[in-house]
Amino acid sequence: MFFELLILTAAMQAEGQAQSTADEAIVPEVLVFSKTAGFRHGSIGVGAAALQSLSGDDFTVRHTEDAGVFSESGLAPYESVVFLNTTMDVLDEQQQQAFVDWYRDGGGYVGIHAAADTEYEWPWYGQMMGAWFQSHPQVQSADIILEDRTHPSMQHLPAIWTCTDEWYDYRESPRENVHVLARLDHESYEGERMEGDHPIVWCHSFDGGTAFYTGRGHTDKSFSEPAFMEHLRGAIQWTIDDGWIDLIPNQGMDGWRQTTGWSNVEDIMPHGVNRGDFASIGAGELNAPDDPGIFVNHGEGHRGDLLSDMEFGDVEVHVEFMVPEGSNSGVYLLGRYEVQIFDSHGRDEPRHNDCGGIYQRWDDARTPQGFEGHPPRVNAAKEPFQWQSYDITFRAPRFDAEGKKTKNARFERVIHNGIVIHEDVELTGPTRAGFSDEVSRGPLRLQGDHGSIAYRNVQVRRLPEASAD
Repeated sequence: MFFELLILTAAMQAEGQAQSTADEAIVPEVLVFSKTAGFRHGSIGVGAAALQSLSGDDFTVRHTEDAGVFSESGLAPYESVVFLNTTMDVLDEQQQQAFVDWYRDGGGYVGIHAAADTEYEWPWYGQMMGAWFQSHPQVQSADIILEDRTHPSMQHLPAIWTCTDEWYDYRESPRENVHVLARLDHESYEGERMEGDHPIVWCHSFDGGTAFYTGRGHTDKSFSEPAFMEHLRGAIQWTIDDGWIDLIPNQGMDGWRQTTGWSNVEDIMPHGVNRGDFASIGAGELNAPDDPGIFVNHGEGHRGDLLSDMEFGDVEVHVEFMVPEGSNSGVYLLGRYEVQIFDSHGRDEPRHNDCGGIYQRWDDARTPQGFEGHPPRVNAAKEPFQWQSYDITFRAPRFDAEGKKTKNARFERVIHNGIVIHEDVELTGPTRAGFSDEVSRGPLRLQGDHGSIAYRNVQVRRLPEASAD
């Protein structure tokens, strides 16, 4: 019986390992759709082949011009759909509804160039895509000014991206409804008819899914440019990831400011002598290419607060952290509104300055000076040297055209280690030690001047501002 049990156990382990391997082997699928009912771009064939060449470990690409794929079963295998230079009315009403249902269930959309010259009679598509085509001058070189170099589609690009393409004018700027990643420099080319603001690359979370659009992609040569293809790869991956962006790189401190005293390491463990500190294992350069980095500040010397290069307004944030004995940190939304991190495991009645608390505001002229602190509903803190997590949904303050605040900042929800600890907490101003002015957009700030702390898997996803009301 003992040996039979060993054989059974081994078989179960082998089956589990095989299942784990099979699960790990699942690669997301992407559909490239290029049906046209109006002008047909000569670059479609080249573009479809180039996009298919992106297939690999991250995702696989299938190309079709058959609108019949737009059904519940036809779209089910795909994580993202790319509209490659589609034009005019390419889907009937049933196909449109199938696409809407698929998208609202967490699907991703990437529009390339003439995707803006598509489905003018379908308002929902226009909202998702962002802006419809109006006109264009001749093909020529122009300067694209990057506005957000933290997005996965833009990280590899220079601040001014000079390239040759056909530059669309749009009926109106989409800026009020999307997150603009880049705009055209008016002075760098001729024949522009779009007055004022001229976005050319943008993205947003919309109606349950994520959408990305790039105005490039008219010419054959576009699809042989490594920079443009990496641009498209990053866009597709962003939609597959449901709009989440990792802020901690595999190596180094790229994407962050005020990094003195911080390191990106392979692993951490408790210090052998000082339980209030870490011992780090390896520097970031030892990480395998797909391993996440760990930000840690420890040891002697000045250690300040990290500030992300990325700025945002309404946002979801996922943060994993490890706190040593007696240490203290905090996650500041927009650099101003803090969710406290503290070694407070086991405390029966947690306060605003314990782990999970929304820290109090402060005014030297008031009595008491501290006010509007919000303790967590329950103490969900773990013991020191264990990884913990926050999942935060945050709404930024609103301002009118004159700069007067019309809505306060609000923590819609804070989840600590899987437990809801705050809901609908409104703040009339920044918490103590946050930047004192209020703004509609700002960085993520990780406190580092109150003791050793470690962070990993710091991820953000912008929220559609229209749903804030």
